[in-house]
Amino acid sequence: MVCINKGENKMDVEGLKELIRENYYVISVNETISKVLSMLEAEHDKAILAEEDGKIVGVVREKDLIRGGLMTNPDETKIKNFLVRTGVIPLNELKSEKVVRRFIEDSTPFVLIKLNGKIGVIHIDDYIQKIKHEFENVKVSELMSSEVVAVRTHDTAAKALATMRDDGISRVVVVDDESKVAGIITGKDIIDRVVFLGKNDRLGYLSRKEKEKTLSIMIEGVMSRPVVTVERNDTVAKVIDLMIENEISSVVVTKNNSISEGIVVKKDILEYCLKKEIPTDVQIITKGVVLDDLDVERLLDDLNKFMEQFKESFGKSHLFVYIKKLKMYYRRVPLIYVRMRLTSDLGVFFVTGESWGVEFTIHATLKKLERQVLKDKEVLEDKRMVQRFYEEVF
Repeated sequence: MVCINKGENKMDVEGLKELIRENYYVISVNETISKVLSMLEAEHDKAILAEEDGKIVGVVREKDLIRGGLMTNPDETKIKNFLVRTGVIPLNELKSEKVVRRFIEDSTPFVLIKLNGKIGVIHIDDYIQKIKHEFENVKVSELMSSEVVAVRTHDTAAKALATMRDDGISRVVVVDDESKVAGIITGKDIIDRVVFLGKNDRLGYLSRKEKEKTLSIMIEGVMSRPVVTVERNDTVAKVIDLMIENEISSVVVTKNNSISEGIVVKKDILEYCLKKEIPTDVQIITKGVVLDDLDVERLLDDLNKFMEQFKESFGKSHLFVYIKKLKMYYRRVPLIYVRMRLTSDLGVFFVTGESWGVEFTIHATLKKLERQVLKDKEVLEDKRMVQRFYEEVF
């Protein structure tokens, strides 16, 4: 993991120690998906750690098990290939910055802490609840993602899953034909209410062909409603309360309780935590990607040029870049996922990109971010930007 820039959240070490839990499941990496899913259903807020050769090697995430359940027979498939092999923070190195970075880097609901001869966990909900007071005066508009991925009520469950896969997310907003928010659907909703509901107790889980047929059901019949919503001028502290109270990972931002304006997920709150103590404009976190000093220098140069280009329009701004290597290769070149979030006086801009090779993916994603910024009406009011906009679009 590489992180450019240094900063630390205000929570002290003693406050972090208070969050450490020692109640969790430890299971073998050779356990089946169906057994682990039943454990999650019984106690959804309890961490499940995976053990291999007597050593804790990672965390089991519900969304990975869902994906495994769709791809394979969950009664026979082991969790070995569907767990997150995460790092462990030694107790003597415990600090808020490391906890937040581990949450972001691994995208797990739990961070592992190495105690004296055993493991403890910090739950993401416990962490954001502990820092809620720091968000009493922070508005939703300061960190929400305005680019909402949505599907229609009459789309199929299969389309919802495909949309989640293509955009690298685990939930999508559902809108009606008037683009008003009608519900929200997650991968877990589809598994619980479509795929696993069709399980035959005598014959086992559905075959691949049966799953495809079942997934043709319309989203309207399986989505969650009513949707938990806030408005852009509400506080992030309110969002945290709603997330904890309703046991959800995202809150939809609406205008007059109907039209979707954005979405806030827990990761948005954590990324805000990192950037608010950081005096510089650009922050980079990587997972599975090794950048040498020259790579870092070139990357920072490109990102800073982008920030400088729009300096007058952005005002006070911060660019967060997350780079992750995926488990696919083409002629020995890895598949790379990049996520960029730009917060500025102009607004919040969010883009993702996926392609072969680190350098190409970063530049392609930065171009997407640039196009999104250039389309903003306030930027276009600056006549100096108009010509550049036409060059980019046409």
